Amino acid sequence: MAQSSDPNLKHYFNEYSFSEFVALMAKHLSAKEVKPVTIWLKGEEEEKAELYLPWDFVEEEKRLKLKPTGSLVTKLTGSNKADKDVFVKIPIDKHTHVFTVSKLIFHSGELNYSLIIGNIIYVSKKRSSFRLNASEVIPIQFKIDGQVFDALDISIGGTSFLIKEEEKERFVKDQIFKECIIRFDRKNYHIPTVRIAGLFQNENTVKGFFKVGISFIDLNEKIEDELYVKITTEARGEEMKKKFNTLLNKKGEGEDKAS
Repeated sequence: MAQSSDPNLKHYFNEYSFSEFVALMAKHLSAKEVKPVTIWLKGEEEEKAELYLPWDFVEEEKRLKLKPTGSLVTKLTGSNKADKDVFVKIPIDKHTHVFTVSKLIFHSGELNYSLIIGNIIYVSKKRSSFRLNASEVIPIQFKIDGQVFDALDISIGGTSFLIKEEEKERFVKDQIFKECIIRFDRKNYHIPTVRIAGLFQNENTVKGFFKVGISFIDLNEKIEDELYVKITTEARGEEMKKKFNTLLNKKGEGEDKAS
C-alpha cells in the first residue's frame, strides 16, 4: 500500500490468520476480567452498538459464544441485529483490538448468541506516539495553568502548543501541572496531571515562539480509551471504511462461491 503524505492518514490494521486469532482469543478468554465484544451495523451510530460477553470459543466450528449484556428484550426475544452482517470489535488487551465481520446468530433455546469467525480478520494496536494534527476541521484546545491554548496536535500520550519566547520560564521542562483540560471533538476531557516534556524550536516553528510538549500522566483508562477511539476515528475514518467494505465484499464473494 502506498504511504500517504498526510500525517493524519496512516494504516493501523494488520491482517491476521485464523490461527493467530485463536491465540488472541485464548488470551482474551483467560483474562481475570473478560471485556465485552462490541457489535454494530454498517453506518450505525456509536451509541447504538451492543455489548456481548464472550464465554467460549469453539475452534473447530470457528464459533465465538456470547452472552447479551443489554436490555431484557435483547436477552429474551433477540437483538434487532440478529441474522444480519455486523462489524465486530474484540478488545484483547489495553492496546490491542480485533476487527472482523460476521453474522450475529441468536439461539432462542439457550437465550444466547454466537458469531462464526471468517478468514478476514484485522488487528489494530494502539500507538500512543501517533499524533493527530489539529486543523480547521479538527480544532483542539488545551487549558493549562488557567489559560486556554490552541493545541497543535493530540495523542493518548499528550499534546503540544505554542508560546511566545517571553513565556519560556512559565513552562519549564519536567514541571508538573494539575487539573488541565483538553477539548477535542466538541468535548472536554479532564486531565488530572501533566508534565512539561520540553520546549522546542525548529524550522517549522514560528519565529519568536516555542513549542511546548505536554505528557499526560496517569490518564484515566476510560478517558484514554475514549480519546483513542476519537483520535483514530478521525485519523483513519476513510481507511476504516475501505477495510470494512473489503471485509463485506470478500464475505459476499465467499457466499457467492458457496452457492
